[in-house]
Order: sequence, then structure tokens, then C-alpha cells
Amino acid sequence: MKTILLTGLGLLLASPAMAGFQGGSSPGGPSSGVAQSVEQALDARDDTPAILEGHVVERIGKDKYVFQDATGKITVEIDHKVFGARIVTPQTRVRLNGEVESEFFRRNEVDVDVLEILDQPAQ
Repeated sequence: MKTILLTGLGLLLASPAMAGFQGGSSPGGPSSGVAQSVEQALDARDDTPAILEGHVVERIGKDKYVFQDATGKITVEIDHKVFGARIVTPQTRVRLNGEVESEFFRRNEVDVDVLEILDQPAQ
């Protein structure tokens, strides 16, 4: 009897109706919690996901760079492993995926996990 009861309970909990939310989200919902511009990243809280498109325009230290999009500039940290063997110049349009790093009395930065080349200028 216990086996039948436990099996029935397991099937009920595993039913598609209970499989989590699958619809869209309203403005201000979880999907809007992603910084999609430098301006948003500068105002975001620590650990906010960031997806930025623009250009890495300058190296300012070991693994530290200035990234620029239409809304401004921000310091990003890109480990050499993230670059891999790819060459990126200030003319290369890239997408950076990472998260905002916010510390007291410091301007926000983005710690980059993935660098994707969108447009590589002709050489």
C-alpha cells in the first residue's frame, strides 16, 4: 500500500503542470534583471547578469579593459583564457556575457565569462 501511495505521489509531483513556469514575464520580472548596456551595468547591483554588445577599446591592466557601447564606457575583466587564440581590436564588435561586480566606493565593473565576436573588420 505504501508503494502505491508513494508512486502516486511521485507521479503527481512530476506531472507537466507542476514543471515550473513556462510563460513570458512582465516588465520588471526576472528576465529584465539583465544589464544589457553599459549604462545599466553601471547602475546594477552586484552579481547582476550582464550581456553587453560593443567594443573593447583599451587595455588598462592585467586582464582589465575598457569596454564601450552607445551608452558609455565600463571597465571589464577578461581572463586570457576567455580570449583564447582570438584577436580582438577596438574595431571588432563583440558580445560579452558575465556579471556585474559592485564594491563599495568603486565604480561597477563586469567580470566576463564569455566573449563572442560579432563582427571582425577586414584585414
